[in-house]
Amino acid sequence: MTDADADAGGDANADEIRGVLLDHSDHQAVRNVFGAYTGSGTATLADYIEAMRATDGTLALVANDGAAEVYARWDGHGARYEHLTMWPPWSIGGYDHKDSSALAAYLDEKDDLRPTLHEYTPFDDQQVLSSLSHRIWP
Repeated sequence: MTDADADAGGDANADEIRGVLLDHSDHQAVRNVFGAYTGSGTATLADYIEAMRATDGTLALVANDGAAEVYARWDGHGARYEHLTMWPPWSIGGYDHKDSSALAAYLDEKDDLRPTLHEYTPFDDQQVLSSLSHRIWP
């Protein structure tokens, strides 16, 4: 992933993501994600999912599912992983929570998985999500 990839589509900028990864670098999965993010190493999908938990939800993931974007996060209050699919223009295509292995299986079917910060996801503002509840596809 290049810095341009990280900056595309409203994702967090590269320096913000690097900073979060460095702040939590005492965790192996976070170090692996940092290596993959900077191009100096590799990370597995399990590393990305564990890095969300290790950063207490500061790091989130975004991926593509056709025209939709899939956002995943660790919700420390609920002690669970959650994912949300957003179809343009701002229709919720699905929301669910899963354990780490089920989330990995779900995200494994998606394209262009990349880290972002929680504040750059729809999860950041619960009022916005609530206002979209009437736009959930069955």
